[in-house]
Amino acid sequence: MIQAFLDGAGVRAWIALALLLIGSLLSLGAGVGIVRFPDPLVRLHAMAKPQVLGLAFGLAAIVVAVGTWSAFWVVLPIMVFQLFLVPVSTHMIARAGLRADDYRHEDLLVDDTES
Repeated sequence: MIQAFLDGAGVRAWIALALLLIGSLLSLGAGVGIVRFPDPLVRLHAMAKPQVLGLAFGLAAIVVAVGTWSAFWVVLPIMVFQLFLVPVSTHMIARAGLRADDYRHEDLLVDDTES
């Protein structure tokens, strides 16, 4: 029993499972934040940061579970594209929220959009 756990594949499987659980919890937190928070500007924080980290942990779990460099090179472009596209999408959501006047003015400390 102990020898099976100490085997390289068994340890990798447990590490991959831990990484996948952490990534799942982060993604779940992002989903709950999107539903829970009141306006688009506040939802951006819940959407962007934990979702990207959750994806990173999920991709790391895949690389650890497979255990080859080819798996790393397959998931690397996914993470790079995600890191490039999340700031663009959050910017577009914030811009749409500001244009639609769908945010709470009293919660902003400084509103640079009003001139």
